[in-house]
Amino acid sequence: MKIIQVQTQAEAAGAQRISDMVGEGLRARGHEVRTVFMYRKTDAFDADPYADFILTESPKGLPGQIRAAIGLATYLRKSRPDAVITFQHYGNIFGTIGARLAGVSRIIANQSGSPHTKGMMGVLSQIDRLMGVVGLYRTNVVNSAWTEAQFSHYPQAYRRRLRRIDHGVAAPPEDFDKAAARASFGLPRNAWLAVSSGRLTQQKNQIALVGALDQLPDIHVAIAGVGPERDTLVALAKRRGVADRLHLVGEVPPSRIFEFLAAGDIYAFPSLSETFGLACVEAAISGLPVVANDLAVMREVLATEDGETAAIFVEDDATGMAKGLADLMAGPEIMARLSTAGRRLKDKYAPARMCAGYEALLLS
Repeated sequence: MKIIQVQTQAEAAGAQRISDMVGEGLRARGHEVRTVFMYRKTDAFDADPYADFILTESPKGLPGQIRAAIGLATYLRKSRPDAVITFQHYGNIFGTIGARLAGVSRIIANQSGSPHTKGMMGVLSQIDRLMGVVGLYRTNVVNSAWTEAQFSHYPQAYRRRLRRIDHGVAAPPEDFDKAAARASFGLPRNAWLAVSSGRLTQQKNQIALVGALDQLPDIHVAIAGVGPERDTLVALAKRRGVADRLHLVGEVPPSRIFEFLAAGDIYAFPSLSETFGLACVEAAISGLPVVANDLAVMREVLATEDGETAAIFVEDDATGMAKGLADLMAGPEIMARLSTAGRRLKDKYAPARMCAGYEALLLS
């Protein structure tokens, strides 16, 4: 089967990691799969032989967005795929419209967030609702029980197309040496180090980690990711006098994320909202004990199949994160227990299980 995956932007982020795994898994099952990005945001996929780009840079205003949408529709019409899998709000909407214009009816959308009610995201949620109700998506995938519950008030015509497929999460391909990993990323050799990963945005709430540094003089924090909050984080760290203990390592490609995680002693995840928390589960599977914001979805996904948890859960502010980090630093037995539980998540979130779920939908 010839399959096109549609993503909004090319960068090293969670949704893109999922389409990477889905594409790899489906190709291993004999399918022809490519991923098209509406625009290139970073160089994360420049060397990917299965990636295509509609625009080589972020679209500027409405004219740029129109060019991206028309370019995507043209790409799909020329490609003539048997099926289209779409990701993220814009990818779902424009990918579905483009697929329909290309005569493709086998369309699988992915819901990467709960419905919004305000602003542009609210408008996109309403469009998504309409498209789901009228059946433009053949199937609508959610990635956790919590996410599925966010659509419980939607019309039956929308909900009957929902299917749950938990994200697959890759396990480390090898055991990385901590000292070598720290040297590779320019991180302090002997300090207590909390690591985190994700786009530098207000929603990811890395500012709480900078505040935690102010309360914990014996710990450093390293964050992998890029985004609009970088300057804000740096400025706050300078004002608080902790800039020498905040390490922003920039975008880390998927091929090196486990090397980066190996540099840490603890993984910190202060994100304000998630539908799965892929980066956090990835860290837990690598064996890092996790301190996470107390979100219902994180309690769900960070629990093993027999109910053991791989994290301690705290308030989302600086004080909460500082307390969680301090508790782990003072409790090696807790760290060991969380680490063991996290490694056990490998089977629960095996990428092969996720890919089998997508293939079943495609062939149904």
